[in-house]
Amino acid sequence: MDYVHLSIIYSTIGTVSIVFIYIYLYALYRQRYMGIWALGWLILLSRYIIFDLGLLPWKQSTFGMITYQMLIIISVLLFLWATHIFINKPLNKWWLYGTTIITIISVTMNFLGSPQVYKLLFPIYFGCFVCIWIGITFIRNLQILGVGRLITGYAYILWSLLNLAAPIILNGSWFLPWAHSLGGVMRLFIAVGTLMVYFENTRTDLANKETQYHLLAENAADIIYSYQIFPKAKIEYISPSVLLLTGYSPDEYYSNNNLVFDLIHPDDHCLLEDFIHNLPISIESPLTLRLVRKDKTTLWIEQKCAPTYDTNGGFTALQGIIRDVTTRKNLEKTTSMLDRMNMVGSMAATVAHEIRNPLTTVRGYLQVMGSREKYQTDKEKFKLMIEEIDRANSIIREYLSLSRKKLANLEICSLNTIIKALFPLIQADANSSQVYVSLDLTNIPELLLDENEIRQLLLNLVRNSIEAMPDGGNLAIHTFQEDSKIVLSISDQGSGIPPHILDNLGTPFMTTKDTGTGLGLPICYQIAHRHNAKIKINTNHEGTTFFVNFSLPIL
Repeated sequence: MDYVHLSIIYSTIGTVSIVFIYIYLYALYRQRYMGIWALGWLILLSRYIIFDLGLLPWKQSTFGMITYQMLIIISVLLFLWATHIFINKPLNKWWLYGTTIITIISVTMNFLGSPQVYKLLFPIYFGCFVCIWIGITFIRNLQILGVGRLITGYAYILWSLLNLAAPIILNGSWFLPWAHSLGGVMRLFIAVGTLMVYFENTRTDLANKETQYHLLAENAADIIYSYQIFPKAKIEYISPSVLLLTGYSPDEYYSNNNLVFDLIHPDDHCLLEDFIHNLPISIESPLTLRLVRKDKTTLWIEQKCAPTYDTNGGFTALQGIIRDVTTRKNLEKTTSMLDRMNMVGSMAATVAHEIRNPLTTVRGYLQVMGSREKYQTDKEKFKLMIEEIDRANSIIREYLSLSRKKLANLEICSLNTIIKALFPLIQADANSSQVYVSLDLTNIPELLLDENEIRQLLLNLVRNSIEAMPDGGNLAIHTFQEDSKIVLSISDQGSGIPPHILDNLGTPFMTTKDTGTGLGLPICYQIAHRHNAKIKINTNHEGTTFFVNFSLPIL
């Protein structure tokens, strides 16, 4: 084997290495330009093996020479196409025009009987020109980071400059073995540089994605966390939104791994313990709990998580999201309460009318009989029976209030005027219970109100407050504007509402009074709902305040 063939083998090894690298990258990342580059180098490799190693006598054959030329032109065109895809630019049509012209000229040279140097001149020089352009593109593309682009770019340029002598030295020259060997080295540099470019780009993309995900986690409204279970239980990461939700900073959670468990509402500890005991099966369903914030307010949270396993399949960590669902829970509670009131109303509409008619008849006969002389000794008994019938009728009226699915007759009127008109009646009720009533009515805009319904709402809330102070006390009625809301507040000095009652407040028949029906507050909630108002409650051992928030009318 002479030096020429040995140098061609070295050159072929360089080409084989670059083909394997591109095929590997394509199989790994499925990038289209990698596949096109691999195909181009594979065509060039077939030229080296079949033609340059002398397997076919191509120099003396027109068909062989044309095939040799086409292999060069096609491989160069594929390099050109892949590079445009890599730099995210469309292939310029002038490259296609130039390729067509070079192909026509090269084929024509074969039929004109031109010397070999002229037959190879156009396809090889076209390839040199394209590869120099590719090299410059790599060098000048500042979006490609690292030294890989410089190695690839300069290797393309040097390989192209080396190939400028190919048409002359292919007929035989002392430089031919060196040209093949140096070409193989350049192609090896192109392979290594391309590998570096791609890995550097991949590393940059991963760093950018990591930054994006980090920013997403840092700015998300929901809490994102990672909790290590094995070998030692600890919080690995918790997003800054935990401060807004719970009042505690991430550093406080890192320093105290039990803090998250301490915040769980006492009544929900059993739910959390059951969730932990059944891990990882329990993560299939969201966990909904109450959490006590740093300011002692309670909110509802819902957490969804996914398990993390080690290489041996062992359960090692949890990664998940915690979301504030307090608004949703309040809405569900309101909807449920309204559904129950509608159910009670439907039942009341059917039953109340059937009961009311016979009661009216009985009351009438009792009044007639009670006025007769022979029953005067039992007058107090008749009076008691009539009072009980009237009490039954009042309960029926409350039932019927729930059954009326009516629209509020809203008119522009003054809330303060309604309160002032009712004040003598309120004061009379309060005086009989040793309760002092104070008014603090500020200057507020007029509202869209149903006067009769607002009177009923006010009387129900006031009477509840009076009944909450059996030993007397102060009751304050206050109106004021807060941002875009007009607020009516009614405050008492009672003992407060117990938590188990507060959670179900507004539910029909829920009452703590021996003589109550549990329908007063449900009616208030219905009236507020028809006025697009919200009822809020602030209660403690020193008393309770009901806030009714009305929206300003849009005129």
